[in-house]
This record gives sequence, structure tokens and C-alpha cells, in this order.
Amino acid sequence: MMADWRNELNGILGGKARVTRAEQENAVFEEFLGATAMPALTEVAEELNGKHGRDAQVRHAPASVTLSVRSGDTEEIAFRVMKHFVPNGILPRAEVRINRGQRFVKYECMFKDDPQNYPISDVAKDDIIGCFIKYYKMVMDGGAGNAAE
Repeated sequence: MMADWRNELNGILGGKARVTRAEQENAVFEEFLGATAMPALTEVAEELNGKHGRDAQVRHAPASVTLSVRSGDTEEIAFRVMKHFVPNGILPRAEVRINRGQRFVKYECMFKDDPQNYPISDVAKDDIIGCFIKYYKMVMDGGAGNAAE
């Protein structure tokens, strides 16, 4: 009899712990957006605005940070860092939309090679900037045909 209530109590509090784990993972992700993703994309935006004549803007939404870059009236790229759920938690991934002349093409990018088994703390500003540069290069490489438009 004695063990039953202990198990039950354990079940109640164990369930509570799982809820707080999800809350904790969300809090860690929010912290990552504010401390890593936001500064990384803000740095890129400042460089694009200051030296390259682009209109680059960073927006922080509740669960994502987006850098959108325009050249004149054309959106060249939208680069959004958002949640990606993995078996052991939440990791960031980028959803990238690039302008290919007449159409937009979407890509997804994890910031590390092994998409599941690293802590979010392993993802640094350089990883985010490097990923952005990789896709922005595609915009510029494919942009040759846009000159006539």
C-alpha cells in the first residue's frame, strides 16, 4: 500500500517535470534567438545597409528571427531562424527563401552537420552568418539574369 501512493506522487510530479522541461527548452531557444541569432543577423544587416546599398531588416517574432534583404523593390532573400524539434529538444534551423528571378526558391538549413546530436549552445553567431552567406551567394550567382529586369 505504502509504495502505491509514492508511485502516484512520483507520477504527478514526474508529469509536472516534463511540462517544465518543455518550458525550459522554449526558454533556452528564446535565449538563443536573443543572444545569438538576433546579434548575428543584425550585424549582417548593418553591413548590407551601410556598405552595400541594401535595405536589410531584422524582425524578432515570438519564436523566430528573420533577416530580409531588399535591393530596390526586389526582395533578394528572407532568412528565418526558427525552431526545429528533435527527439531530445529544440534546435534552430534556417528557413531560407531566395529570389531566382521570376520565382522564389525555398531551402532549409541546420547549422551543424549532425542535425540531431548537439546542444543548442554549440550554434554560434558564425554558424548563422556562414549559413546566410552561403545562400546569399546563391542569390548573387543567380542574379546575373536580373540586371535586365
